Amino acid sequence: MLHERIQTPAPLVVDLDRTLIANDIAMEQMIRVGRGSWRALAWLVLAVVVGLWRGPARLKARLARRAPVDATTLPYRAEVLALIAAARAEGRPVILATASHARIAARVARHLGLFDRVIATSARTNTKGAAKLAAIRAACAEIGAAAFDYIGDARADRPIWRAARTAYTVGAATGTAHETRLLRPVALPRALLRAARPHQWAKNALVFVPLLTSGLIAHPAAGWRSLTAFACLSLIASSVYLLNDLLDVDADRLHPTKCRRPLAAGTLPIPHAVAAAVAFAVVGLGGGLALLGPVAALTMAGYFALTLAYSFRLKAAMIADVLALACLYAVRLVVGAAAIGVPVSSWLVLFSLFLFLSLGYLKRYVELRTSNRPPHRLLSGRGYTGDDIEVVAMSGIAAGMVSVLVMVLFAEAMGRSNAYATPQLLWLMPLPLLYWLNRIWMMGKRGQVDSDPVAFAITDRKSLAVGAMLGGIVLAAKFAPFGAALARISG
Repeated sequence: MLHERIQTPAPLVVDLDRTLIANDIAMEQMIRVGRGSWRALAWLVLAVVVGLWRGPARLKARLARRAPVDATTLPYRAEVLALIAAARAEGRPVILATASHARIAARVARHLGLFDRVIATSARTNTKGAAKLAAIRAACAEIGAAAFDYIGDARADRPIWRAARTAYTVGAATGTAHETRLLRPVALPRALLRAARPHQWAKNALVFVPLLTSGLIAHPAAGWRSLTAFACLSLIASSVYLLNDLLDVDADRLHPTKCRRPLAAGTLPIPHAVAAAVAFAVVGLGGGLALLGPVAALTMAGYFALTLAYSFRLKAAMIADVLALACLYAVRLVVGAAAIGVPVSSWLVLFSLFLFLSLGYLKRYVELRTSNRPPHRLLSGRGYTGDDIEVVAMSGIAAGMVSVLVMVLFAEAMGRSNAYATPQLLWLMPLPLLYWLNRIWMMGKRGQVDSDPVAFAITDRKSLAVGAMLGGIVLAAKFAPFGAALARISG
């Protein structure tokens, strides 16, 4: 019997957080709990304080009860699963050894069906570092194994790596001569840049619209102030994108394309994302105050507050979500006007509200159209069901037509003012806008627009051509001295 135990093949011991899966479960549980309500956030703060006093094992037990994990949606690492499959093919035992709570480890083990034994944190013992090594040695002694291989990711695993026969790592260096790296280190700057969504910064180009319409485009100082407003607003927007991805990580993993976002895929650790979100917000708001003055900074703070309200509550509220999106675009115009010290045009704000309300409805329409949920079920994280799709489409198209009407009324009003050299040219503007609105809604119906119509528009050649045409008409109407000639022709 003793001889059989000595001959037991060396087991493969696998860590869970950021090893078998790319994310940290405890961090995600805290985010999941804290986002529920202010009461839930207060409970989380109290639980963390108690955990610091009575030990992390108690905190993990509380989180496991409060925020159960869906093992089917976790981002498993293919390279680690392949190593496990190879070990099982060789007849070696495979042990899951994790500092996560036993309830979570059991869910993962049941889902994968690859582990012969599970070592995990209980309500009294936190199996991390030396405690995990002692539990692994006890398990090896029980099955008669004289050695083991270990897959980990962090410096806390170094005592285990030193004791292992082969030290596999997917993260930190093991500090041993018998190290085998399964994955290259994650390029955090690249992951952070992707999570910041710089391609979305193009939406903040709306801050340049007041510069265009005010006639200050030829003034270098005004141009620099608009550029500064663009940079500050982009940093604030990236801060909220990171926060939004933190709150939506569960829903994003179920989405066919959003599952590749760095936080959902686990390529960006949560602590790094939180630190970057805070830094972006501080630099953006502080830069606006220092470089543009209190009025511009106040409008940026309003933008930041509205985006936070959208991320925490409004995006799940029917109708209020698209209204909030439309207001966010209008606020960008207000920021642009405040940055260069000109009064904001009520016509411009009213036009942008209805135009972006239409695009907000289009965004929800595309999400409803591509959803595979039953028509009576709510869209994940939204306040709409599949049965709402026709009303959403009608509301969006109607809002777009109102924006065209606002443009017509604007052209009529400017014809009686001295703000434009040739106001008659403004009557040309509704035609390209009508073409573009009808085109983008038809493309949305055909499934040719992705979940973000604004992002689609800034990469679509025809949309860019329409934008250039509208801008050209405004400039020509503002500066071209053709008004008298056109008046004689029309007369």
